[in-house]
Amino acid sequence: IIQIRNDFDDFSRGRLQLQVSKKNNKTNKAIYLNLFLSHPMTLFLVMLSILGFCLVEFQFNTIVDLLRIQLIDRSNLSNILNLSERISPAEFLDHGQYWRLITPIFLHFGWVHLTFNMLWLWELGRRIENQFGSIHFISVVFFVSVLSNIYQTISTPLAFFGGMSGVVYGLLGYFAIFTLITPKREFILPSAIYILMLLALILGYLGVLPGMANTAHLTGLIWGCFIAIPSALLSRFFDSKIGNNS
Repeated sequence: IIQIRNDFDDFSRGRLQLQVSKKNNKTNKAIYLNLFLSHPMTLFLVMLSILGFCLVEFQFNTIVDLLRIQLIDRSNLSNILNLSERISPAEFLDHGQYWRLITPIFLHFGWVHLTFNMLWLWELGRRIENQFGSIHFISVVFFVSVLSNIYQTISTPLAFFGGMSGVVYGLLGYFAIFTLITPKREFILPSAIYILMLLALILGYLGVLPGMANTAHLTGLIWGCFIAIPSALLSRFFDSKIGNNS
């Protein structure tokens, strides 16, 4: 207190000068840049999802049709030839178009859909990528996306669906099982998050939240739990080896 009073007296008499310096933002920019560059695969998926949203939003339908896992053909020629109006995933796969098993996850319908999924993808995906690397993370994403997309096509054979939410549910399942087997600080989430997401899943099946790809959400959750088991067991095994050697 005495020092503060003396400084105030000196300032009042003009013997103490205050210097105002401009804050340097280079450090903050470097921190943000490092944050993004240290999670390149998560950032890459976010960018592809934004691109997919733009393709849908601005109706680049020719490109969008190349990314869908199934199509509906109601053209006059198909009617004349008495062809099925549904072009199934099997037909595309027969022609080598395997990318369609994955690409629906990048198609988003509206800003809310995109924002919700990207926030969860960034929050969950970067933790897995930071812990186990980009290859492990993208392997989990591809595994969950392929299975959830296939099950959704079986459930709704005439629907145009897309979005990263099936993968998001898969990552949540991954986190839940991984934490049960070998708790890691990076994977521990508040219980309220699981409750909220499960509630959204239930409301989707009850029809309270219409237009949801419920089968993709549920199967994504299940397969995310499944793939977490070997990952968590291996992680616990190697952690115990490291602990014994130290």
